[in-house]
Amino acid sequence: MFEFSLNLSQEIDKNQIFDLIIVGGGPAGLTAGLYAARYKLNVLMIEKSFISGGQLTGIDTIENYPGFAEPVLGSKLAQNMAEQAKSFGLKSINAFVDSLDLQKDIKEVKVGNDIYKAKTILITTGTSSGKLGIKHEDEYVGKGISYCATCDGPMFPDKKVLVIGGGNNAVKEALFIAKYAKEVIIIHSGEKLNAAVSNIDKLKDEQKIKVLLNSSVKAIDFSDLKNKTFEIENSSNNKVETITADGMFIFVGTTPNTSLVEGQLELEKGYIKTDCSLQTNISGVFAAGDVIVKELRQVATAVGDGALVAYKINKYLSNL
Repeated sequence: MFEFSLNLSQEIDKNQIFDLIIVGGGPAGLTAGLYAARYKLNVLMIEKSFISGGQLTGIDTIENYPGFAEPVLGSKLAQNMAEQAKSFGLKSINAFVDSLDLQKDIKEVKVGNDIYKAKTILITTGTSSGKLGIKHEDEYVGKGISYCATCDGPMFPDKKVLVIGGGNNAVKEALFIAKYAKEVIIIHSGEKLNAAVSNIDKLKDEQKIKVLLNSSVKAIDFSDLKNKTFEIENSSNNKVETITADGMFIFVGTTPNTSLVEGQLELEKGYIKTDCSLQTNISGVFAAGDVIVKELRQVATAVGDGALVAYKINKYLSNL
């Protein structure tokens, strides 16, 4: 059986000036830390959780990460990434970052009563999935509840699946899931779907998909994992029906974790804007992974961002 390995914060000399401080310990941050440490940079990663890996730690298995013929546990992949990065010299502490001062030549990261300083900063704080806020939702993430069709859709072959949401993302993901599932029911609280006409047209052509409007999930019962039930309330007539399904995908938006940089970095719809070098509008401040403006958010793309941004940061420091 796989066991978690908790991060143990290292003793750090707070008076030193690091080459790079990474805020956030998901796949992008860990990859950047690995590459930067291999470049012999003095790197500190600050991760709020006791377990590095970001959203990886909440994913049961991953089928589409290159190099694994069989599905890999998200928590195991996260642990491997963390151990590999630390083996090359990445330093890390587990703490909440209270504030950032990014305007100075030497950037400052405030953690409680301590201040850590660095020549460059990398923001890899990721996103938080929009949630329904119903009882037991967090408990069954990866066990029938998912927020990523690309990650988990293929795990529901010939199954009945609910998709919650009515925007472009929900409709596109429902179409993707329908490639595998035998039946998909879109549940949307509004009177009509908010997706683009082109996606609505594709939806009409997909016979596997049914749409329930003016509806929302009020409760779930996973006590029998082979017969999961969902209470669905229709707001137009206040009727409640119970649907049995194999899983539920939730697409009610994501929230970029950018509260630390609001008012300092340029944002677009809450996400951090970067150039082709993944540098922000402030010199010496970079961002990577799900927290930046991009089209596809996957573990593989986060890892790619991490490798690229470490290369660019090393080049930036070499030119100082």
